[in-house]
Amino acid sequence: MTATQPETQSSDATNPTRAIHFVGSLPPQLAPTPQAGMQWMLDQTRDHTLASLPCDADPRWIVDWLYALEHVDALEPVRTGDATSYDDYPRYRITPGRKLAPEDVSLRRMSHTATVIAARQTLDSPHEMPPAQVSIPGPLDLAYICFGAPFRTLANVGVLREALLHDINEIHQRWGDEIVFQLETPASLTLLDRVPRSLQAAAAGLLAEQITRIIRDSPTNAKWILHLCHGDLNHEPLVTPSSLAPAVRIIRALHRQLAQLGLRMPRVHIPMCTGTSAPSTNAAYYRALLRLPDDVEVIAGLVDEHHASESARALELAENALGRPFTAVAAACGHGRRTPDDAEANAVLARELASAPHRTFARHGKPGRAA
Repeated sequence: MTATQPETQSSDATNPTRAIHFVGSLPPQLAPTPQAGMQWMLDQTRDHTLASLPCDADPRWIVDWLYALEHVDALEPVRTGDATSYDDYPRYRITPGRKLAPEDVSLRRMSHTATVIAARQTLDSPHEMPPAQVSIPGPLDLAYICFGAPFRTLANVGVLREALLHDINEIHQRWGDEIVFQLETPASLTLLDRVPRSLQAAAAGLLAEQITRIIRDSPTNAKWILHLCHGDLNHEPLVTPSSLAPAVRIIRALHRQLAQLGLRMPRVHIPMCTGTSAPSTNAAYYRALLRLPDDVEVIAGLVDEHHASESARALELAENALGRPFTAVAAACGHGRRTPDDAEANAVLARELASAPHRTFARHGKPGRAA
């Protein structure tokens, strides 16, 4: 079967209850204040379920953190940059004779969350308010952004992890079930893409372990969303994989590790397109979803306002590969690098796809998953 040949549809079509997921940031014009940004998301969702309510008004907040590190005595710059491209970030190393402490690299997520929670109390919604979503970068991602070189990254990832865990524990202790943490890790797919295929299973396990350690060392009843990402600086991806197999490898490894610890698997946002490419309409691209465990809740990152028909077709193909409706639909990354008009168009398309019937397909007269 070619990418343009339709499958034979079976007769069953159900109306699923997919939620809508906003990954995080918005264009600054739509979020001049935390209250305005969150209210925009509530308004755009309308009668649909909103998976969580994020508030990261500034898509460059990690860049701002990176620049602030130049004032840390334990760090000294090895490269400057203005973060206009992936090769133009500042990089640091440990100052000779100094030791980096978790408080040196804190993201101050507690302060951010306090502001968000206060703004939430002013919001207007006819529906029950979803939990506030707090973005937490993966420790490997932060270490890589900060240090760049592999040895410096691995030598200091533990300090970044401690800093993140301090914020997570403090936030959860104060707000508990009002919060869902979104663990964001573009590095996982980026690094896995650079590993030879024969070593990818082992590499996926090591990358999943970085995620597992954060969840394991956080409060047991903390709620999580895992945001896998291809990168979206200037709406440009770091990698463009040829299938969803790399993401599935990491998710399976994480599922196995968490199950061994008796911990719940988080919902997983899987990017199914990039800022520069439409969702694939080739069934083979989604075939790896067949290998996901049945209890993995998938948020499908395939809502692309510039490729609406491809997004709808991708939803059918991907759900057919998975064998069930997705938990939610979303863009591949946050809206912060979109124009306000594009962000609104993406939300409109998300509502349409959230309501689209779930169709199963048949091959040789037998209903089943896509090959």
